[in-house]
Amino acid sequence: MQTLNQQQQLRNCDTMPVLRRHDNHQTADDSVKLLQKTFQKYGFFSKKTEDAVIEFQKRGNDHDSTVIVDGIVGPQTWKALGLCVYTSNC
Repeated sequence: MQTLNQQQQLRNCDTMPVLRRHDNHQTADDSVKLLQKTFQKYGFFSKKTEDAVIEFQKRGNDHDSTVIVDGIVGPQTWKALGLCVYTSNC
């Protein structure tokens, strides 16, 4: 479980970029590096990275059964990876 300090450093899941194979957006560079570090796959968002994302998503019951198996890293996958948090504005 993450400490309060770690949670404060995490971005809101809704502000994380949606990543998919062959993404070349400059704004996604740091997010792709973070994702690849998590999966220990390096380079651009390649087939290896996509395969690692799909494998993670297939294990949905291990972390979050709402994660869709599509190889795309959106808010639900970022959250399941523990790399962002949902915050309320209330």
